[in-house]
Amino acid sequence: MAGKRKNTTAKKPLDIRSKMYLVMGLCSLMLLISVIISFVLVGGGDLLSGSAEGDSSAESDSLVTESGYDKDQNTIDQSQYSSTILEESEDAGQDYVDETLFLGDSNTARMYRMFDYCSYDNAIGSVGMSARSLATYACVQLQGYSNYVTMAKAVFLMQPQRVILTFGTNDLSPSYSADSFVENYEEGIKTIVEAYPSVDIIVNAIPPLGQVHSNQNLTQTQVDEYNKALVEMCKENDWKFLNSAEVLKDSSTGYAKSGYVESSDGIHLTKAAMEALFEYVRTHSYITEDDRPTVKNVAKHIGDKDVSVSTASNVTNTSSASSTSSESTSQEEVVETPVPTVAPTQAPTQAPTPEPTPEPATPVPTEQPTQEPSPATPTPAPATPVPATPTPVPEPTATQAPAATEQPQETPAQDAGTAQTTGNDGATA
Repeated sequence: MAGKRKNTTAKKPLDIRSKMYLVMGLCSLMLLISVIISFVLVGGGDLLSGSAEGDSSAESDSLVTESGYDKDQNTIDQSQYSSTILEESEDAGQDYVDETLFLGDSNTARMYRMFDYCSYDNAIGSVGMSARSLATYACVQLQGYSNYVTMAKAVFLMQPQRVILTFGTNDLSPSYSADSFVENYEEGIKTIVEAYPSVDIIVNAIPPLGQVHSNQNLTQTQVDEYNKALVEMCKENDWKFLNSAEVLKDSSTGYAKSGYVESSDGIHLTKAAMEALFEYVRTHSYITEDDRPTVKNVAKHIGDKDVSVSTASNVTNTSSASSTSSESTSQEEVVETPVPTVAPTQAPTQAPTPEPTPEPATPVPTEQPTQEPSPATPTPAPATPVPATPTPVPEPTATQAPAATEQPQETPAQDAGTAQTTGNDGATA
């Protein structure tokens, strides 16, 4: 018994030591686990942060930043073009805007398709259209005309007092010089002048780009070069230059002001920019004596054909109905629209007037838009007395018009080339 007690008492200290070791081991293990958990949490936070940065960079991968831009390199000397650049004036009001026809690319289309600064009555915009296509691209749908017509033809038929043209964004390209740009732009504007000599020509500055934008081929340096060349072109042709870029640009950076271009592409003007632009238009007005012939039978603009359909969401307000037609750019397509029962140039009591005869795209006819003449119905000749013996000759039918007077339906000139081309890749204006 004594031996057993001795063994029992000898084992008790070993059990206590084992428990102490066990407790120490558990504490060490818990400490190690805590360290591991802390490391994982810190590392995981970095990974999450890295993932967020990755998503952000993925969104900005499509946006580029121009390097080496000098905002003072292509400044326009106002004093040198004092008679060409429109100076500040009193606010001409909404009537001035309504009397003006705005022509251009997607930034013009946004004026009436997305915002309410214009309407189909005083603006025509074709998404992706360049200045080099102004003379030839048939993109305007007019009520009563079965085919699209060029902007020059539309001016002839809509008879505005003045036009403000805004082209150039889609011409930007490293391989397309400012001289070539204004040469083609000038040719297009002259087709408008030849079509309707009474119209006043105002060339608007190409809008500035955002400091970050979606097309690496577009640079603010070239925008400035083009605008400087446009002022000289206007001076040589006695046209007016609307230097709206000065109200849209940030004077410290030379790029578009913050909030003035869409953050998604850095190209399209926002509503805030449109507000500033139209205030500038009204306060830099150009009002001359109205020397237009009697304005009557004004054609109604009802739709457009876009060069690019990829940026349709940038120019269309989906919350409102639009009769805009965005077609492919293939010039091989012939877009037909129903011809109304009564042509817009006829009074309701008259018979429908056949479409005007085809005219060459360049130049557009210079005759003034007067009442379209209807083919005259010949007056039947009085019956000739019938001799007694010869066989009587039938009298002509009074309502039958000679086939020779039938005029072919108008087929406005289409671009002789293939598809509309732009000088840049990616987002178009």
